[in-house]
Amino acid sequence: MIRQATPVAGVLLATFACSAFAQEVRALEEIIVTAQKRAESLQDVPIAVSAFDAETLRLSGISSLDDISQRTPGLTMGRFNAVQPQIFIRGIGSTDQSASGDQSVGIFIDGVYMGRTGFVDLDFFDLERVEVLRGPQGTLYGKNVVGGAINLVTERPSDTFDARLEATVGNLDRRSLRGVVHGPLADTLAGKLTVSWTERDGYARSATTGRKLSDEDNLTLRGSLLFTPADDLDVLVTADYARDRLAGNNRHCLGEQFIFFPWFAPGSPFAPSPCSPDPFTNEKTVDGFQNRDVGGMSATVTWDAPFGELTSITAWRKGDYDIQEDFSGSDAPLVVRNAIDEIEQFSQEFRIADQTADGRFNWLAGVYGYWADIERVENNDFSGNDVPIALLLLQVPPGTVPSFNTFYFQENETTSYAIFGQGTWALSDEVNLTVGARYTYEKKKADIRGAGFDPTESFLVAPYDISASKSWNAFTPKVTLDWRPVEELMLYFSVADGFKSGGFNGTAPDSVAAQTPFDQEEARQFEIGLKSELLDRRLRANLTAFHIDYDDLQVFQLVDGARLIVDNAADARSRGMELEVLAQVTDALTLSGHYAYLDTKYKDFINEAGEDFSGNRLTRAPKHSYNLGATYRTDIDRRFGLTLHAEYSYRSRVFYDPDNFPLVGDGGRGLLDARAVLSLRDHNVDISLWGRNLTDKVHVTQAIDGRGPFNLSQNAAGVIGEPRMYGLTVTWHGN
Repeated sequence: MIRQATPVAGVLLATFACSAFAQEVRALEEIIVTAQKRAESLQDVPIAVSAFDAETLRLSGISSLDDISQRTPGLTMGRFNAVQPQIFIRGIGSTDQSASGDQSVGIFIDGVYMGRTGFVDLDFFDLERVEVLRGPQGTLYGKNVVGGAINLVTERPSDTFDARLEATVGNLDRRSLRGVVHGPLADTLAGKLTVSWTERDGYARSATTGRKLSDEDNLTLRGSLLFTPADDLDVLVTADYARDRLAGNNRHCLGEQFIFFPWFAPGSPFAPSPCSPDPFTNEKTVDGFQNRDVGGMSATVTWDAPFGELTSITAWRKGDYDIQEDFSGSDAPLVVRNAIDEIEQFSQEFRIADQTADGRFNWLAGVYGYWADIERVENNDFSGNDVPIALLLLQVPPGTVPSFNTFYFQENETTSYAIFGQGTWALSDEVNLTVGARYTYEKKKADIRGAGFDPTESFLVAPYDISASKSWNAFTPKVTLDWRPVEELMLYFSVADGFKSGGFNGTAPDSVAAQTPFDQEEARQFEIGLKSELLDRRLRANLTAFHIDYDDLQVFQLVDGARLIVDNAADARSRGMELEVLAQVTDALTLSGHYAYLDTKYKDFINEAGEDFSGNRLTRAPKHSYNLGATYRTDIDRRFGLTLHAEYSYRSRVFYDPDNFPLVGDGGRGLLDARAVLSLRDHNVDISLWGRNLTDKVHVTQAIDGRGPFNLSQNAAGVIGEPRMYGLTVTWHGN
């Protein structure tokens, strides 16, 4: 089994394991990663990286990026809606979904950069490995990896027949069928087909319509062909498609309701009701929906030429989103937001890698090109609510001001080019020096039109139609020195830069704001790390400490209680430490865990409205987080095996807004997951009984400020995470 540290903190693990280590126990198996674009042992890579192989993904029940975030130090995730995840590493990420907005954590599937986060929310059934690289990765990954990078590596087609089928039933009428089949199609051609279908009823309910919210309805298809015409040449072609048809989110009203004006006295027909005490009851005026269709194709050509290994990755992707959401989570007269996205991207990467005959110098160089066109329509609709919000904002009697709509038609075209290289010198048998750099040029052309009627001028001051363009460039170097004093221990120190281009606000209130770009974001990280495999490779412990300085950090925020914009925080920092541990205590028992300490703050940040957030914590940056896991395997007899697995994940308080308003956040929460697997070896069948969030902990995964322009209430709207989930899964292995 290849198993990554999702690790345990120090003394508890050592005390528990000490006596067992005196026994003869099998060693931990090597973890192979491609974090530096070449296959290497995890313990030889001088980067803070966590990896999860296929067995770990299945055993932990990991089926999405949400599950990965609980098991990776420094990684947090939330969702404004179900099909557009928001990913943060070490307090750095982005929630901007405008046409020219970019993420701060780069997501890659089989080496292909995903320009929109909705592209990556796919089923994990046929993944071979997940790698999470923490901190800026500007040299080898480049575009928009100022916070880190996540590599999703799918299984390659096998030239021998292999199949796996899985059926699941669970609470809330969960039904799931998943399958993958590999096999030879000709002497030099192998294929793979993956199909996944999942449906589940919503775990929340609308008090207004009775409709169930926060459900699942996903279909994912993926097919691959591997052509190997020669021993030194292979061509991998992959196509995928995913579809979601979902109800609205469980966006729940948090805190108090509006401070009522005299004509909205409690009991009047216009007064909103108080927030429901039940976190799974929604009083939204509109239930909403979340629809997504995404897909694409890629071709990866690898040629082991006499002068080095050549790799070409060509990829095209397309996506469509159609989303409707009530901001408030209550029956208060607040905005209903609609968004329609049409996305198309094309990318091409060429690289060459080689090493000297004596193996003391290896290098990699390449070029990269990326083009994307995004069309987005956002609509703030007040016409369907009980009382127009204009009445509240203008403080006038009902009936004197009509309801209103605002529209933002956005189109953004991005063109990006880069050249990069990295080399590692063995200065001695114990010391290596790695130097790399990347130069990136990026241009964005935006066409934005604001239209509609807004008597309050809170969202739209006046209609406009503008075109604007701007280019950015960055040089992002990296230097790493690693030292291996003994075979079991490596120490390293690195300095790395990251870069994220600027853009344009797609929902600006006027033409001046629409054509004024926000600046690019830059980061410099200092990191020191220790990687060790002790006690005859039965204990793996990796420790990292880091300090990151950010210039012009891009912050997506709600301003004046109405407009969602991107603003640059002049200066910010993130620092902390992360520990990952994995221990093979006995042949039957494995313990794992991690602990992360994170200290973040905006050092200098006064936003567009004049609010001073300097000294506040960065969003989605818990001060403490940890995960504790245990796996026990035993043979009942020759025919039956039993595996027991449990994990507990804890995260301290996080804020979802830079002003650190307590309601726009989530207090400390711990989630307990467990799984028991009975293996019927004669039939190649596994029967799994599993549960997630077994303690039924209520937690907020995303929230937005609901106080309004005049702080009329102490209110927020939060997306409530999944309650207790449980089910039974039967898996057949056909190899």
